[in-house]
Amino acid sequence: MRILIVEDDKNLALTLREVVESKGFETTVCFNFRQALHEIEKAFDLYLLDVRLPDGNGLDLCKKIRETSQDPILFISSDTSEASILKSYSLQADDYVEKPVRLNILLAKIDSILQRVGKYTETYHIGSATLNIKEQSLMIQQNIYELSTVELSILEGLFKAYPAFVTRENCCRLVFGRTSHYPSLATLSVRISELKKKLDHDAYHIDSFRTLGFRWKQ
Repeated sequence: MRILIVEDDKNLALTLREVVESKGFETTVCFNFRQALHEIEKAFDLYLLDVRLPDGNGLDLCKKIRETSQDPILFISSDTSEASILKSYSLQADDYVEKPVRLNILLAKIDSILQRVGKYTETYHIGSATLNIKEQSLMIQQNIYELSTVELSILEGLFKAYPAFVTRENCCRLVFGRTSHYPSLATLSVRISELKKKLDHDAYHIDSFRTLGFRWKQ
């Protein structure tokens, strides 16, 4: 899933990106109104908007988004005035988080919103392969493989990104998102090797390229 982050504080924007990507999301970051106005022409599953921007107002951006999209919008702002908060809801924003941001609460709100609007799925299908998140299993034709939490996090990232590659660094972030443990690149390589060994003759579905990372292929 794709999330647009609009935040003029670059340190906070990059922190938000790192935290959100650790949960397996793809992100685009904009630091001002003009950049965001260009990006909202594309499709996103969730918008994280600041109210106060150096060249505009996040509330105006929200209004513009709502002209073409009903995908969820969550405000993150130091503007705690009642007028701004009420205005955001009148523009059909889904939630309003005040700064300083408590990251765990923000992630919980993102999860809650995406679940409520039906963005999450428990199964992913690519060709003859089905990844079941709830059962933590992978089925390829008639073969069923039980997955560890690390293996599940890696495969979920590959299935979401299909047919694109997922970098090794982002694979590490995906593992961290589910386990709260950030593996080294060497450890990641070991886990990928173990997963391929488990998949046996189905291991060819996991494609690797030294400079690009990993991807799922049919």
